[in-house]
Amino acid sequence: MTSRDAGPGETITLTDLARLASVGRNAVSNWRRREPDFPAPVDDSARRPRFSLPALESWAAAHGRDLKVTGADRLWFRLAADHPTAEAALEAVAAAFDGDGDLAAEVRALAAETLGADLFEFFIERAREAEGIGVPPGIGPLADTAAAVSAEHAAAAPEMRLHDPACDEGDLLRAAAAKLGPCAVLAGQDLSSARAAIAERRLRLLDSHQRGGGPVGNRSVGQAEVVVHVGDSLLTALPAERYDLVVCDPPFNVKDWGYDRLPDGDDPRLAYGTPPRTEPELAWALHCTALLAPGGHAVVRMPAQVAHRRSGRRIRSELLRWGALRAVVDSPEAKAHIWVLAPRGETTQLLVSNGRDFAAAWHAFTAAPDAPLATPDSVTVPLMRLWDEDVDVSPAVYLASTPGGAEDLADAVADLGSRLEAVAGRTLPRFTRGAEESAPETSLGDLERDGHLTVAPGTRPPGAADPGEEPTGPRCVIVDPVGEPPVRIGPRGEATEIQWTVECGPAVDLAWIAAALSARLPAASKRTATGAKRRILSVKIPRLALAEQQRRGAAFAQLEELRSTLTQAGRRAEALAAEAAAGLVSGAVKTED
Repeated sequence: MTSRDAGPGETITLTDLARLASVGRNAVSNWRRREPDFPAPVDDSARRPRFSLPALESWAAAHGRDLKVTGADRLWFRLAADHPTAEAALEAVAAAFDGDGDLAAEVRALAAETLGADLFEFFIERAREAEGIGVPPGIGPLADTAAAVSAEHAAAAPEMRLHDPACDEGDLLRAAAAKLGPCAVLAGQDLSSARAAIAERRLRLLDSHQRGGGPVGNRSVGQAEVVVHVGDSLLTALPAERYDLVVCDPPFNVKDWGYDRLPDGDDPRLAYGTPPRTEPELAWALHCTALLAPGGHAVVRMPAQVAHRRSGRRIRSELLRWGALRAVVDSPEAKAHIWVLAPRGETTQLLVSNGRDFAAAWHAFTAAPDAPLATPDSVTVPLMRLWDEDVDVSPAVYLASTPGGAEDLADAVADLGSRLEAVAGRTLPRFTRGAEESAPETSLGDLERDGHLTVAPGTRPPGAADPGEEPTGPRCVIVDPVGEPPVRIGPRGEATEIQWTVECGPAVDLAWIAAALSARLPAASKRTATGAKRRILSVKIPRLALAEQQRRGAAFAQLEELRSTLTQAGRRAEALAAEAAAGLVSGAVKTED
């Protein structure tokens, strides 16, 4: 049941118990309320009472419930009890990776069983779970955008210099570096020394993993230069170093951000003007731009209002005039805009996009900077069109004004109609009432260990597929830890790097596994992808004869196919409505009486 002996002082919360038992939080609450012998809390003074882990393990064993407690779990529970905050416990773990003493020895022993980078991510997830926080929403889109704009530079100079001036615990730096591959420099800065130490440890472990698992202490031959400074990036002197890629997810709407203490004189950050007191995010954009080496790019998350607020009009105008603002992406997943900036250069257009085809649009834009580009998701806007009273760089303004042609709209209407007719004629399963069963169960982890299925990450980079290319590969279950839908059935080539695939052998029905995952997959804390494979492998599957699996799986597969078809039809209808509206308003499209 456990991998190490329990320590006498190990205590956990009910949230911890739910994770260890691979059940929902409500199930644990029911156990506590309905089972008279459920252990009493050893400390109920805090907002979340704590329970003895050994007592819970004994109780679970007596009731036939399996708690999967690893050595990393036990270490975390002890550290959480010994430190005043989860962040302090995490900082102790970070220091232990190349330190001395009992804690360092235990961390090294765990790292011998689990990849060091993954082990530290496990501790980060536990700390965030304890503090009720998760991964910021813009990390994935920012990393994707950074990879797209750096593709050509990375091909010419494989080991890039990467920096984040507001790095927090290093989420964005780590995500960008994971997509870029080994870097020559991984640098950051943050106000908190604790967060800076955590970020630096994450980057060292990632770099070691990317290079095949060398030492993770001070830099040696073939390792990146990893350094995370402590301080206020906006108010300290601009460092001498310049970078090929700067990524930044700055704090939004900070009132006291140091406007009165900004540097003056010939500071490069003021080359496009002094940001107004009400525009701290523009100060971050200017700072990131000033850090760029020739040919470099900055990718910065910005509030949507910064694209059109009157107070920032002058700086937006100067960034456009000198060719520093190259693209603006309106990313729904990031819940903000993403600005792409570059050192001063000649340009006549701004690329705006909703992000769906940004990688392809950016490649076309940089290959022919003065050529017009117009797709349903991206369009180039001549700079002369932007220099008006507002200097509005909001992508929605220009994407909405791109009309669809009458022939394209007619084809789209015909395609949508045929899809809906096919849905209307589809046969659906007929359900009747049944009694709930208590069949023996096994986990996906056990099925994988016995060779009945395999769980593996997808291989396609997000956004890399050709829109006209059919995904290939065997049919599998595709699990998305952070997106929608969380579970679907499709070809393996359709799964991206941040998704997981489950392929089944002849003794297990694929659609039955998909149904079980849809019903029982534990939810990710704060929609984080960390620990996704562990949650997948923990799912319990009722043991059924293959014929019964196939019968139940076929019913689920019919509904899953219907959901997929309706989702695609809905997206096509949404795009059709937008294109038709633009065409009707501009007069480029007429309707027949």
